[in-house]
Amino acid sequence: YAVVIGNAGTPDFINGIARCRGVEQVLLDIGAEDPVYLKLMDKRHEFLYTWLERTFQAAPGMIDILALGEDYGSQRGLLLSPAKFDRLFRPFLQEYIDLAHRYGARAMLHSCGSVRALIPRFIDMGLDILDVVQVDAADMDIRELHREYYGYIAFRGTMSVQSTLPFGTREDVRREVALRQELFRDGGLIIGPTHQIQPRTPVENVLEMYRAIGSLRESRQPAGVK
Repeated sequence: YAVVIGNAGTPDFINGIARCRGVEQVLLDIGAEDPVYLKLMDKRHEFLYTWLERTFQAAPGMIDILALGEDYGSQRGLLLSPAKFDRLFRPFLQEYIDLAHRYGARAMLHSCGSVRALIPRFIDMGLDILDVVQVDAADMDIRELHREYYGYIAFRGTMSVQSTLPFGTREDVRREVALRQELFRDGGLIIGPTHQIQPRTPVENVLEMYRAIGSLRESRQPAGVK
């Protein structure tokens, strides 16, 4: 197991601030570099960074992963240009990554959607793990990502909650797991769903995924226990 602090809502400048300004307004804010939005980013960062730093200080050497989150991608591509990422988001993200490394932890970033164009930047920044690797999004094929980035960054997720798990067969699930186990036989992938498993997903497919991964152990209740 790993001890993790943070979550997909840290710092989450897009979705987090959208809860008070709305998604459309936030995207307009990013495009215009609206001073109100930039101030909200600063204040949100100030609070979250202080919280995380104090947590590391309270448990030195006991935390394995700092979980971060920011949805930079959509189904078809990035929600913002790489230039906007560099100017508005990268400095904050770099501070969190450096904080994790300073305390001997790894930094993991959750981002939905097609973020392939940013992966070289993530690697350059020292990001350790990219979560959740939404393989149904544009340019996010796991074979291509393995070919280009294996050994430079680890991945988490990759089992589709859009196609394989809800609509595939148990054999489809086993085949997808086997592909990942072959590609990443020497490590570099934490296999799991690409997001929250959706309603009406066959339970059999979910169980098959974890059986194939090897993390599910069937248990029997003691006699007399209902």
